Amino acid sequence: MIKKTMLLLLLAITINSCMEKKYEWSASISAPREYPIEVYTGAAGGYFFSQMGGFSNSGWGGWGSVDFIKAPLPDRLDMTWLSYVDDKFYTGEWKLPTEKIQQLFDEGFYAKRGEEAVTVPYKYIKIGFAPKGMVVVWVAGNGRQVEVARFQAHETIIDPKLISKDEKYMFKEDYAKRALTYDGTISKDIREQIKQYGYPPPEVYEEYREKYNWKPRVILPEGSKITSMYIKMCNGEIENPYDRPIELKNRAIPFSFEIFWSVGSGKQEQEFVSRIAFTHDKEYWAKYLEGGEDEIPVDFDKNQIRKLFKEDLDKNKAVELVIKIDPTKGDDDKWVTNFYVEQFEKTYNLNQICQDSGKYE
Repeated sequence: MIKKTMLLLLLAITINSCMEKKYEWSASISAPREYPIEVYTGAAGGYFFSQMGGFSNSGWGGWGSVDFIKAPLPDRLDMTWLSYVDDKFYTGEWKLPTEKIQQLFDEGFYAKRGEEAVTVPYKYIKIGFAPKGMVVVWVAGNGRQVEVARFQAHETIIDPKLISKDEKYMFKEDYAKRALTYDGTISKDIREQIKQYGYPPPEVYEEYREKYNWKPRVILPEGSKITSMYIKMCNGEIENPYDRPIELKNRAIPFSFEIFWSVGSGKQEQEFVSRIAFTHDKEYWAKYLEGGEDEIPVDFDKNQIRKLFKEDLDKNKAVELVIKIDPTKGDDDKWVTNFYVEQFEKTYNLNQICQDSGKYE
């Protein structure tokens, strides 16, 4: 009996010690560019958010602040925020999957650096706010982002007695409606795209989480090799696969690829990059190169690739996305000469894309 008690005590001490392990991490908030939000109050463990700097329209799974703290990983998430487009406050308190998050932080992930695969740490916890109170949490490192939780908030009304003087601006009549007319809330570019393509339906952010069994296959000119690749998926996840060829696994539908490849070796080696995004916006990569972000396109919910995965492909069978690159084609927006989906000898050409290629310097 004494031995059993001692073992249980030792186990409790071990668990408590494990939970108290400190990590250097940062938490940030994000929201679709067309569905901006403003946090009223909230916290992820020892990382606090408030209406002071609580605005976000950084894109689904996009970057926010990167202020690091040294503390145990968060075990709870408590958030109350204003959705501008919904013109409603949402609130929720949830238990985070701390063990899963801790495992990711402890293990890190492999990424290709030159000819070697190195271990890269996770450092960021991102909290995404979709329309209608949907919340997604990702863990991220440089070149990798993985979903760890999905929560549902409920509508709420803030007790006027709890509103401080500094917070009253959020509760003025038509505050959200007026805020949506400002370019800082929704940029002119995004506003024009909404006018052209309409708002993505709120439910698509849940649908974007669906995964399919696929992998990319890149066909390069003879003598060329891939040095790295970034794949961004519509569910907010990001991959920078280190293995070649890239493994077949369940992934959400991709909305962009950045493929870095080289020709030659040593001092004669020249590196190139080919970028592909699934959108009608032909200026997508031009805006990115001018200092923008490669976030999910406003019109992605209507893109050909999404319809193909949802309606035409067999979800239970493997899929390859084949990308052929030929730099002899002259214009750098024509180097991707073939792009198609292949499933059991059936091919489906993809043409609703914006591409850009050239030397990487």
